Amino acid sequence: MKITLGISSGIAAYKILDLAIILKSKGHDVNVIMTPSTTKMISVKEIEKITGNKVYVKLFEDDFDYKKILKDRKVDHIDIAKNTDLFVIAPATANTVAKLANGIADDFLTTTVLATTSPILICPSMNTNMWFHFATQKNIEELNRYGYYVMDPESGELACGTEGLGRLPKIENIAKEAEKILNLSKNLKGEKIVITAGGTIESIDSARVITNRSSGKMGVAIAEVAYRQGADVLLVRSKSSIKTYLPIKQKIFLTAKDLEKILEKEVVNFDVIIHTAAVSDFTTEKLEDKIDSTKTFTLKLKPTKKIINEIKKWNPYIKLIGFKAVHGIDQTKLKQAVQEKFKQTEADYLIVNDISRNDVGFDTDDNEVYIFSKKEMVKKIEKTAKKEIAKQIISVTSDKNI
Repeated sequence: MKITLGISSGIAAYKILDLAIILKSKGHDVNVIMTPSTTKMISVKEIEKITGNKVYVKLFEDDFDYKKILKDRKVDHIDIAKNTDLFVIAPATANTVAKLANGIADDFLTTTVLATTSPILICPSMNTNMWFHFATQKNIEELNRYGYYVMDPESGELACGTEGLGRLPKIENIAKEAEKILNLSKNLKGEKIVITAGGTIESIDSARVITNRSSGKMGVAIAEVAYRQGADVLLVRSKSSIKTYLPIKQKIFLTAKDLEKILEKEVVNFDVIIHTAAVSDFTTEKLEDKIDSTKTFTLKLKPTKKIINEIKKWNPYIKLIGFKAVHGIDQTKLKQAVQEKFKQTEADYLIVNDISRNDVGFDTDDNEVYIFSKKEMVKKIEKTAKKEIAKQIISVTSDKNI
């Protein structure tokens, strides 16, 4: 497979020669990008000899000609970004981590990272104080939220003479982690998965609607994880949902009726559905005129059809993973409510989250969920980023988890 090594200018950069050798020995095609400062520590020619490929350093080579770019329609950093199965950044200095966390693209390395849709493995290496600085920790947290894989640095004597946390992870461990991620990218190969995300809207009049607080973040995170693990993914999301930057097939809905029509047509073609969309429980008879805001108005709500109850009727063989929002967690009532939901939906798994909390669930980057099978509670995932929740949901509910 194709691996891109991004080497930034930590003293530990010299160790990456060994990493390139290990990855080549496993049959991978290795491309290397170095920051300009890194060239003062390790030889470009030595890297090229190991990998057999050109090393990229400058965004604009001395012979750069924009006319040639326009004629050939070929840009090096975009080509590398498109054709990479895994991006490994080692060592990742505090400066590089900060750039990646904030979307700065001012050199060949950071520009290529911003353009790639492949999994990204970050291997930090820096002084202990730099590692524990609030800014660095905030940036690492942000990279985790992006769904990047971040290895923890190791403890020991650093190049500056300090003893503490900040050493580059052992090269052998980086190579193992890279292999693990590459294997994971084939985990769901052959699986066809449809994922719903976001909230529906129901019109009241020509100006007003009923909706909910769903942002689509949970569903989109699951769609991205499934896509990166090799699944054939269809993301069915609301118009107001957040978007994905990955090239995932999508269909857009507004109302519960729109969503129902899409799913009735599509689920017969899929193996798995992960239904995270927050479907309105009520609708109204839309008024053609705008309601007079100076007068009291009584709004009559009528229940909408429970789409999740129809899915197994449309495709009895599909694996159904549903979401259930509850207001407050009472363990006894929770188990009763979950079992009732299983009977109504014939779901294979239910993911339960508490919407009474402001720090998880609707319109936040974090979640805390309980995963239930028909027989038992399989797992509680404590509060963490939705990107991490998505990985664990896929792992627990997939027949091909590793």
